[in-house]
Amino acid sequence: MKVMAIAPYNGLKELMINLGEHEEFELQVEIGDLQEGVTLANEALKKGIDVIISRGGTAELIQREVSIPVIEIEVSGYDMLRVLTLVKDYPGKTAIVGFSPISEGASTICEILDINMSSYKVREEEEIEPILIQLYQEGYMNIIGDAVTVKKAENLGLTGILLTSGKESVLKSFQYAKKVHQFISSLKKNYLISHNIIQEETEGVVVYDSTFQLVFSNPYFKEKLNGLLEQKLNLKEALNKALNTGMFKTIININNVFWKIKAYPLHDSEKKLVVFRIDKHISKENQDPEGISIISFPSELTLNNNIVTKSESMNKVLKNATIYSDTEESIWISGEEGTGKERLAQFIHFNSVRREYPLLVMDCAMISKAKWDCLLDKGSHQGLISYNPNGSVFLKNIDALSFEVQKKLTNFLRECSNKYRFIVSSRKSVESLMKENFHQELYYLLASLTLVLPSLVERKEDIESLALLFIGELNIKFGKQIVGIRNNAKQELENIEWPGNINQLKQFIQESVLLADGPFLELTDIKKVMKDKSNISEINGIDLRGSLEEIERRIIKKVWLEEGMNQTKTAERLGINRTTLWRKLK
Repeated sequence: MKVMAIAPYNGLKELMINLGEHEEFELQVEIGDLQEGVTLANEALKKGIDVIISRGGTAELIQREVSIPVIEIEVSGYDMLRVLTLVKDYPGKTAIVGFSPISEGASTICEILDINMSSYKVREEEEIEPILIQLYQEGYMNIIGDAVTVKKAENLGLTGILLTSGKESVLKSFQYAKKVHQFISSLKKNYLISHNIIQEETEGVVVYDSTFQLVFSNPYFKEKLNGLLEQKLNLKEALNKALNTGMFKTIININNVFWKIKAYPLHDSEKKLVVFRIDKHISKENQDPEGISIISFPSELTLNNNIVTKSESMNKVLKNATIYSDTEESIWISGEEGTGKERLAQFIHFNSVRREYPLLVMDCAMISKAKWDCLLDKGSHQGLISYNPNGSVFLKNIDALSFEVQKKLTNFLRECSNKYRFIVSSRKSVESLMKENFHQELYYLLASLTLVLPSLVERKEDIESLALLFIGELNIKFGKQIVGIRNNAKQELENIEWPGNINQLKQFIQESVLLADGPFLELTDIKKVMKDKSNISEINGIDLRGSLEEIERRIIKKVWLEEGMNQTKTAERLGINRTTLWRKLK
């Protein structure tokens, strides 16, 4: 028997691989959530897979798409107990949203443990988002649920906590898969014949009805374009054009590939349908330059917009940022490295009226002078700023700009600043910049409003909350099941200086989680990581044994540690770019 397990997160994949080593069937485990899982499931058919195992909303979507059995990994009482124990001390109000097995089971455990937590049951996927919107309006910050619920929660700016599946649930799904296999052998052969014929298509085909609902799509479309067409194309306009004129043609750019689109009505159908045929045209030769990225809402936004804090100074920054977000004024964010300036820039943009348009992120420490010449040329096709008048432009680490580029940027802003919305970040204070002869006019053009982020030492009351959030993420990433931090370990964390701020704290917690053996982070786990780092920092010389490459790596790592694990400062000190530094630190 061939089984494909599709896990919505990496930790579940590792658990299933370990448990599958003791089973008699052939097991393939992949990571895929929602439509990614559906794509994997469709590919599993041509590989002769007999049974698919998945969980939550991913399992439901797969069940609608494939004809082979789909076994759902249930969420057990042990699973619910683990996540409830982890989040009971999270800041803010927490609710459980999910289908009956999740909501009712978690509600029962909350009653037993005397945990005050609201629970909401849904019957259909469409019910989830309205409930989440209502919870958002009522001031809830944290949502516990399966992968579908967590994704929708994060898109609305809530903190999603994934309800993970443990060993007991996975073993039960394996047993059930073996029981149902005997019923599908004859069905599989007949299905694969027709499937393989469709699979030969090398052109995307998708059909929508007149209410803009997708009614059919072929495998090529699902693999290459599923979910992307609606993001890049005004579907309503295209459908109406095809229905009214008999033909609609256009070309779009998806992931640096041009696609030709031809749409026409299907006249012999009982209801009005429009067929879209989508064919790859040509690839662009030039990729976006290093140091530039575009974040769109909501599909490309990987971080939720909720910033958790108990700090009075940080709450004041967030209050001002919220007020500033809907203005057209430029905003200058300053603060030490690792304090979360880029996260705050995303918070400002995606809480503003511009949230439906992209946030263009430009890291000034990584963009060359020659590339700036192209970017600031309004007549150039590479002038990315001019293509984002409705969104926001985030100039990250502007203190890294040479004075020559500062002057060019100043000239650009004199002519165009009223057309665009700029958010800027600097690692140095305004006073320090002015002493270094930073272009004063550029500062005043970009600093209509200012925000100063406090260091982690200035908001020690947030260390526990941040650490718990990181633990939740790392549990999913590494398949761990840490449920909290001991008080003496928390106190030790609060006594550390944290020159690298939040970034350094996250890296420290990651090492502690990987070393931890029990359900809590203990003081011994914290001390072990502190000792390792102390031993490294106390080395005065460089070990010259080994190859040149090994010696080089020791030198680079020593400088990196001396710079508080700040990659930008390390790269500047060594005279290399950040990409090279990252590669040599691996």
